[in-house]
Amino acid sequence: MYEYKYVECSMGGIFTGDNHREIIDKYAEQGWRLVQIIPLYYTLEGRAKNFEIIFERKLEEIS
Repeated sequence: MYEYKYVECSMGGIFTGDNHREIIDKYAEQGWRLVQIIPLYYTLEGRAKNFEIIFERKLEEIS
C-alpha cells in the first residue's frame, strides 16, 4: 500500500523564482518518490502558472 502527498508549487514570476527543484529534493530526502506534476492554473497567454506535485511512498507493512 502507498501513501500520497500533494504539494502545490508556483513557477515564479518577474520578481520571484520557481521552487520546484527544492520541493522535489526536500521530499526525496524524506523517502517520497515523484509520481507526476499537474498544471493547475494558466495565465491568459496559456502559460502554466501553478502546479501540483504528487509524491508517493510505500507504507511499512504491519505484521
